[in-house]
Amino acid sequence: MAFFCHLRFLFGVPPLDSSAAESTINLVKSISSWIHSMDLNALSACLAAVVYSSEQPPLRPLGSSAGDGASVIVKSVLDRATELLTDHDTAISCSIPSCNVWQASFNAFFGFVKKYCLSTYDSIMQSLTLQTPNAAVIGSEVTQAIIRDMTMGLLRSGLPHNNEHQRKLLLDFVRRTMVATGYNCP
Repeated sequence: MAFFCHLRFLFGVPPLDSSAAESTINLVKSISSWIHSMDLNALSACLAAVVYSSEQPPLRPLGSSAGDGASVIVKSVLDRATELLTDHDTAISCSIPSCNVWQASFNAFFGFVKKYCLSTYDSIMQSLTLQTPNAAVIGSEVTQAIIRDMTMGLLRSGLPHNNEHQRKLLLDFVRRTMVATGYNCP
């Protein structure tokens, strides 16, 4: 579990040479494979370690050219928890205390990701507003920046674990970004 406290150290800077990049990819694959054998308690501890680490992980969009190792690993944790909690055979073996610990860990993670996304969005808007006074141009630029900088894959993987309040926050955030990109919202 200590590994999850050091995601920034491992994945904060993309490797410069192809050998190191290949080693990083293999490390991500190995850890993701290991995660798929974890139980809900271990997954809870991993997610809590990510949230409460003194070095916040570099949560980049999946496929980011700057490296997405930390995001792939955290997404694996979320996906494995979804599997455990929705698969009939394994869901039966998850105790209520384990489910409660998972939900508490996820809630802390959601707060962390929400704060990260709002900060990223505000930075995007501030930067683009200063660079481009034309509102029509800003809309397309915002769309590109959101795709480039937001951790949508993690938000999507977290959906099965969101409570109603978290879903409302996500919907409000989506509406906010849609207005900024020029789409009309209901």
